[in-house]
Amino acid sequence: MSTALMTSVTGFVGGEVNVREVGEQRVASFSVAVNRKTRSGEQQTLWMRVNCWNKLADVAHSYLKSGSLVQIQASWMRASAYIDREGNPQASLDITADRLV
Repeated sequence: MSTALMTSVTGFVGGEVNVREVGEQRVASFSVAVNRKTRSGEQQTLWMRVNCWNKLADVAHSYLKSGSLVQIQASWMRASAYIDREGNPQASLDITADRLV
């Protein structure tokens, strides 16, 4: 028996798409903001880092710009931690995209 994780994220691209070479493959990375309002009316934003590989990296680089609305379908994600510019610990959700809509 196998297991699976499928997720769909819809949000706004938070900056330019960065493309780099990793060995013989290309990867495009960009951030996506997903917003919601709490019961008290306060807006919360969850930032995610999205990685697209090879042909999907080319699509992301060609079509996505800062502020673009995008839907990402993915079969893998992981949590990570980092230190921001002010020295505060932060968490991030990293997603490997399978499809962009």
